[in-house]
Amino acid sequence: MPLHDDDLARNARALDFHWRVSDDLVAAAGLPKFSRSKINRAMASILAALALASDSDRPYVSYSRSRDFYAAQGRYEGTDYSYASVLQSVDELARLGLIEEIRSKPGAHLTHGMQSRVRASDRLVEILAEQPVEYLGSRCPLVLKDEDGTRIDYEDTPETRRLTREIGGLNRFLNSFSIDVSASASPDDWQRTTHHVRARKVKDGVETWVCARLTPQIDLYRVFSRGGFRQGGRIYGGFWEGLPKARRLELLINGEVCIEQDYASLHPRLLYGLRGERMPAEFDCYALPYYERWVGKLALNIALNAATLNAAAGALMEKGRQKKADGSPVWPYGWAETRRIIDQVIDHNPTIAGYIGSDAGVSLMAIDARMALDVLKACEKARLPALPVHDSFLAPEGRKDELKSIMSDVLEGTLDRISSFPTKGSRRDSMGETIQMIRYRETAPAEPVVTPAAVPVVTSPSEVVGVSPAVVETVLPEARVAFRPVVRPLPPRMAALPPVVAAPLPVAVEVSLPAPVTPPCPVAAPAGPVPSAPRVGLPAFLAALLPVVAPEAPPEPAVSHGPSLRFFPALGGLRVSVPPAEVDPEDVPPPVRPPAPPVVAAPPPEPILVSLAPASGMLPAALPRPPEPRTKEERIQLFGDIIAQSRAKRSLVELGHADARMAELRAMAKKERRVR
Repeated sequence: MPLHDDDLARNARALDFHWRVSDDLVAAAGLPKFSRSKINRAMASILAALALASDSDRPYVSYSRSRDFYAAQGRYEGTDYSYASVLQSVDELARLGLIEEIRSKPGAHLTHGMQSRVRASDRLVEILAEQPVEYLGSRCPLVLKDEDGTRIDYEDTPETRRLTREIGGLNRFLNSFSIDVSASASPDDWQRTTHHVRARKVKDGVETWVCARLTPQIDLYRVFSRGGFRQGGRIYGGFWEGLPKARRLELLINGEVCIEQDYASLHPRLLYGLRGERMPAEFDCYALPYYERWVGKLALNIALNAATLNAAAGALMEKGRQKKADGSPVWPYGWAETRRIIDQVIDHNPTIAGYIGSDAGVSLMAIDARMALDVLKACEKARLPALPVHDSFLAPEGRKDELKSIMSDVLEGTLDRISSFPTKGSRRDSMGETIQMIRYRETAPAEPVVTPAAVPVVTSPSEVVGVSPAVVETVLPEARVAFRPVVRPLPPRMAALPPVVAAPLPVAVEVSLPAPVTPPCPVAAPAGPVPSAPRVGLPAFLAALLPVVAPEAPPEPAVSHGPSLRFFPALGGLRVSVPPAEVDPEDVPPPVRPPAPPVVAAPPPEPILVSLAPASGMLPAALPRPPEPRTKEERIQLFGDIIAQSRAKRSLVELGHADARMAELRAMAKKERRVR
């Protein structure tokens, strides 16, 4: 295998302070003795880590070259590991050619998660071969990590001291019985090296070996995440945890062959409990149509630990970059099919669909970690030796039924506690406020607040579904901070407002008057011109848009044989009744009446423009038409003026006019650009 193989380098073991070589071995390696004993002890522990790594299937040891990394190492690894002592020791080993180093660039651990790595050279492997190393034990049984997975320091409180005592009592219980490998186990399945036990694993016809480091005593520890002791908290540190399941069944506990009992579909069962329900015994939450069961199991478990559905799909796609032992990808599906699989998982589990893609996994780990401690405490009380493997337990085969009974009691008790919060879809906290629990893709029915008829109805918002800190508080005694939902008061009620009706644009409607009816006998035409129909005044800018119609010529006057007395009716009557003077009455001819003028039809009435806009007094003054802009700056200024005036008037008519004018200006600008 190449010296700097990527897989070996990425699978490096973290540098720890649990082991140390003797001073004679340090001298045999040709290393000088430093003036500071702290650096000498750090050098001895680094050599022990290199010796253990060279004896395993993971020869690389990772370490940090950042000062910030060592800020919290005093709690976990002791004060001997510091930025100065570690880097000085590594540089001295590199100078003497005792190590081979892959140094990462500053900040590389943030981009690809890899620190600098070192491995023992062939010369150092020969020096350290079959040399004993001293076990120093675990310094801190509580490990706290931040969001990035980096160990951080914390203050000692009564709560952390209680957790330390709890895990210490568990370690004393596990160290009270013996663990060995059955004599009936095949030698082909087990190998023993200087510092490790190697177990054979066969999956899909491919053989691999798993390396487990043995320690003189059992030192389990708990790992909490997200910077607090309410998330995570699972138990780690047992050498049996990394063994294949078939090899674990070949272990002996107090000389008796053991069995392994686990919780089936534990996290989905807990989510059903959070909903106030029980998952049916015959229901398989991982079974999807047209897919193997492992596909649904992997998709659901990853989606429960993802913050969003897209993040879940991305995590599954990342699995596609990983290879199985036979070289095939762990996840063989593309993005589109991965999203369809997640949708099928959601549709197959409607009761817990709201928790899928909600980052519920870290809180579920806190619950199952609490359950594991409760099971081990009950086993200790019953004097039943048991080894934890997260959500499963190893125990002597003869006491299998007793272990199953204890595990069942712990599960039912946990479900009862967490079910007291969300019952049938909702929860009422100590403040008396009801918080809705809704499913994925479903809107929670919100009850309207009773208000007067004139006030708009206001509904209360629904809550986003997730694992509430109050649930973890119930399961974990150490979570002492009570959960308080954020209660937002309803907005103040506003007085009823009259309905606002937008005035429509004025529309010119042509109303035709009925045609005049011709009388049965001729009648004189009415005196004077026919008055035109009244018109409703329009704004100037709308009147300018109307088509210009040429005025009609006045009708020809009627033909008369005498002077027209049309406008002097009194004198006309006098002329008819009084004959001229000095004229013999007998010579006076009879009065000649002018013939009746022909009946002239009145000209058709002009159309009446009826405006549907408010009365003329309610219309705002028309916007003045600005001069045509000549430059780009003038056009921009005109744009601003039109917008300001139209906004100030707040009239739909003027807004429409402003829009038309602005369209005109845009067309002019476009035309100018084309010319250029």
